[in-house]
Amino acid sequence: MLITFLTYGLLVVSALFLPAGKLINSSNPELMRYQTDGFRWNIRLAFILLFIVWVAGIREAQPGTDYSNYLRFYNYILDHGKIGDFFKENELGWEYLNLSFAWLGVPSGVFFGLVSGIAWFFFIKGSYRFQFLLPLMIFFVMSSGFFFWTLNGLRQSIAIMIFFYSIKFLLEKDPWRYTLWISIASLFHISVIIMLPLYLIKDVKFNKKVFGILYIVSIILSGNGWFLSIMSDLIMFFGSKIGILSSYMRYLGTDTYAISEERVRSGLGVLVSILATFYILYKSDYVLNKQPKLRIYYIVFFIGIIMSNIFFSVEIIGRIALYFKITFAIVMASTIYYSTHKYERVINTLLILIYFAMFVKQVSKIALVA
Repeated sequence: MLITFLTYGLLVVSALFLPAGKLINSSNPELMRYQTDGFRWNIRLAFILLFIVWVAGIREAQPGTDYSNYLRFYNYILDHGKIGDFFKENELGWEYLNLSFAWLGVPSGVFFGLVSGIAWFFFIKGSYRFQFLLPLMIFFVMSSGFFFWTLNGLRQSIAIMIFFYSIKFLLEKDPWRYTLWISIASLFHISVIIMLPLYLIKDVKFNKKVFGILYIVSIILSGNGWFLSIMSDLIMFFGSKIGILSSYMRYLGTDTYAISEERVRSGLGVLVSILATFYILYKSDYVLNKQPKLRIYYIVFFIGIIMSNIFFSVEIIGRIALYFKITFAIVMASTIYYSTHKYERVINTLLILIYFAMFVKQVSKIALVA
């Protein structure tokens, strides 16, 4: 247990000591908004990535997790040199990634460590010209629990991180490269195709009042059985008509279409999420005045959190919402970074401590099972 705590604790704390990146220094006010002049790798950043690869490689499979099935899938190829007929069909990118490493005789621990490394490589690169936010970004994406989810949801985690990286092409208004990277991501999880129309929001303004009202309404509707029942029927109807998504309709079955007991029990985590979101909303005007290009991340984040609230017990929507909610890391990081008043620093400190406490709680669960 002590080793588990030290390992994960060192990982999340070391993220806060990453270098900020080289900031643009210019007399031009437009260039003094703390943008880095381009993404750069450095030793400490490479260390964090290698640390993630190591942690992902040494973890143990737990019963009932996706990782157990992925491990079984890879080990079969490793032993037989081919994909077993009894395995469910996976996307081509995932199959050939497994086949390539298995044919080279790469041990399963090394393979799955490298898979996590691929996903987090794209997340780190996705910081774009906001590399100065990376220390806080990595801290929040880990302490919010998303890191632990990626250790199980391997295929979709690659797709999510590639999508996060591709947002840079929304900022640069480059539809062809955005489409190319979404297409590459779909080779690992076809659900990412849903993010293609997101290119249309590149010129949409962030309206604080509108998103605030929608967010409050989403909290009110969260968990409403009657509303969820209607939405489930609609999702089932339209989802079954879309060929590429029809295979995911199983997530609306009776075993998974139910209120998540774990989420209901984690009332404190939900409360912290709500308070953090209101704080993000409160500081949004100031942050976006400093960093107008962050607007897209704010829009994507609020779409995701509103969607997640309204459909919080519908697993297929929860899976889709993950593509949107990955932006929480950069939105929360920018909120903390630009909150400089004395009372805001107190709030920042409390938020970081609370998220770290939730991180410790998650690690303790892992340590008890290990």
